[in-house]
Amino acid sequence: MVSIRSNIVFLLTLLISSSVGFARNQGSAADANTPELRIVCEMPEREFYEGQPVPVIVTLMSSTPDVAFAKPISLPHLFGSEFSTSQVISPAGNAYEKSEGGKKWFCFPLRANMVTIDNKGKYEYGGGSFMVGVNYPAVVRDPFWGPMRTMRTEEFEIPVQKVKFKVKSLPAPPGNLQYSGSVGSFEIKTVVPEGDIFVGEEATAYIILSGTGMIAESTLPEYRDAFKTGVSLKSVTESRDEGHDNNGRMLSEIKLECTFIPTDRDNAEIGEARFDFFNPSTGKYETIKSKPVKIKVKSTASKRSVMSI
Repeated sequence: MVSIRSNIVFLLTLLISSSVGFARNQGSAADANTPELRIVCEMPEREFYEGQPVPVIVTLMSSTPDVAFAKPISLPHLFGSEFSTSQVISPAGNAYEKSEGGKKWFCFPLRANMVTIDNKGKYEYGGGSFMVGVNYPAVVRDPFWGPMRTMRTEEFEIPVQKVKFKVKSLPAPPGNLQYSGSVGSFEIKTVVPEGDIFVGEEATAYIILSGTGMIAESTLPEYRDAFKTGVSLKSVTESRDEGHDNNGRMLSEIKLECTFIPTDRDNAEIGEARFDFFNPSTGKYETIKSKPVKIKVKSTASKRSVMSI
């Protein structure tokens, strides 16, 4: 009986030792293949103007493409201050590859925001961390099939690196300029839909302001002086739209639906609409104007049906 027990103890000890040895070997292999992981905050510009919209993209850089997930533990933030506006860009962007420091990196945008700051100064953004899962090839021992290849996921907590940037003050606007508070590059036009327009009856025109950048809240183009030649403005309905293009630029649009009544059949015109803004590309204030649009007005007599006897 003593001999049998000794053999059983020996076999169990050998089995446990083998299992532990196998697990340690697997751990050593994983340590040797641990990927390089870092999370950075990318900004296309590190110096920009007050009120200028700029994207901030939190990006995971990995030496391996085998990233399973990245979950926020705590989000990055602006140190010692707050953004004046912050809009989520969704999706944050597509995965891509790049070379840096003589290495190939697989880059995964995790989150992106279009932000503005209204006060000049030096700022720092970042902090927080993400739990990143990376897939590894692994070998398991099946009791029937023996060693089998599979995948296992290891998790790593990766801090978000900080980025520093500077916000510049806007230059003083000229004394004769009615600055709107908008920063970007814009254009303005007047559109009159096709169709018959009759004197004394309601018609519609659209004044459209659009471009890259941010149109200040509660700001409209100056349109009232445009309805003074042979037309009378009755009402205006405003609609706004914002988005982002593939280059990370903010797109803004204001559409004014103007209901007007032609008062002169021979001389009806929608004149210039005007808008003032600061263009960060030129570093100057600019004024844009829409082109005047002549209105072809018909007499209401032309609407009468001709009766045949």
